[in-house]
Amino acid sequence: MHIEGRLQIDLYPVAGQLNRVSIQSSRPLQVTRIFEGKTPQEVLVQLPLLFNVCGIAQATAAVQAFRQALVIAAAPVDAGRLLLIWMETAREHLWRILLDWPEFLGETADARRAAPLHAMLPVFRKALFTDGDAFSLQAELRVDSNTLQAQIDHLEELLASLVFGGSPARWLQIDEPGALHDWSIRNESIAARLLRTVSSQGWQGLGAADSGFLPDLSEDRLNRKLEAPDADRFIAEPVWNDRACETTPLARQYDCELIKLLCREYGNGLLTRLVARLVELALIPAAMRALVTQTGAASPVDVNPALPAGVGIGQVEAARGRLVHRVELDDGVVHRYQILAPTEWNFHPAGVVARGLALLPDTAGLQRQAAMLINTMDPCVGYDLQVH
Repeated sequence: MHIEGRLQIDLYPVAGQLNRVSIQSSRPLQVTRIFEGKTPQEVLVQLPLLFNVCGIAQATAAVQAFRQALVIAAAPVDAGRLLLIWMETAREHLWRILLDWPEFLGETADARRAAPLHAMLPVFRKALFTDGDAFSLQAELRVDSNTLQAQIDHLEELLASLVFGGSPARWLQIDEPGALHDWSIRNESIAARLLRTVSSQGWQGLGAADSGFLPDLSEDRLNRKLEAPDADRFIAEPVWNDRACETTPLARQYDCELIKLLCREYGNGLLTRLVARLVELALIPAAMRALVTQTGAASPVDVNPALPAGVGIGQVEAARGRLVHRVELDDGVVHRYQILAPTEWNFHPAGVVARGLALLPDTAGLQRQAAMLINTMDPCVGYDLQVH
């Protein structure tokens, strides 16, 4: 059983003014109440069955929260779980590129090109954890470095052939917009052709809107918000420092020199966001290789004295942004479980997607432009877009 829901996005063009935008969610945000009364291990078994999008990140955040709540001693497994998150992030980004981007060019996506991605995560799990068990509180590493390196090589080959037209590391040497444009002209990958189309249409800055990236969230302050009487409202429409913040690949990759230059020239609009996803994707193989060498190192349990006893918070950077899990335990079982997902930040009614859509020009291509902008911030559920 999967729990998803949908987003309803309505865009009302207003000539000469900001468009009116309505974003409504049917996501069942309180479904986590089914975990109440269950043991941590029961939750860790059931949770991946409920959340099929970014399931690795969801399970990792859950383990972190339980480990903190139970003050479980350190174990050298965190680097292994982070490797799985990177592989999941690569899969999610590649799916969007291979399955969604062709439609923006008027082409039919070929799902067979994404088929190799399905088998890679299970192979990774078996090469990292005994019996592939990555998310029990007793998980143990058994690192098969040869298999891991072979899978990373395979991922890099896929990226080279399907996305970058060559080595991802070489693509990352592009450090200014002119060189990026040259690359898009010289190559015929779906990514290159989409960037080329965006530039030829003059759409580079579409949806560039005032936005604030989600900062580091202090656990004591986060806990106060999630234990408050209005916590459900905060989860549904979160704000931080009185702002509906953004948590996206652009937020993570903003320190990249190419991204900074694109922001300077086009703001945080369509082109910048497309390239931020490509930058993150290109970085993943090298990041994974570095992590393979760290899988034997233990990380200390993070006991926060500001949190009440029996409370734990896990924070993970999932493909679409920051994911937070919070648990309260009472006598060894779950008293309360909460999840704050990146979709609620980015698709907040006054958030970055709404602000970007409000700025789109009222043209014949508005439906296509709006869909492309939404895709760059990629909700973790399906959505219906209606341009009125």
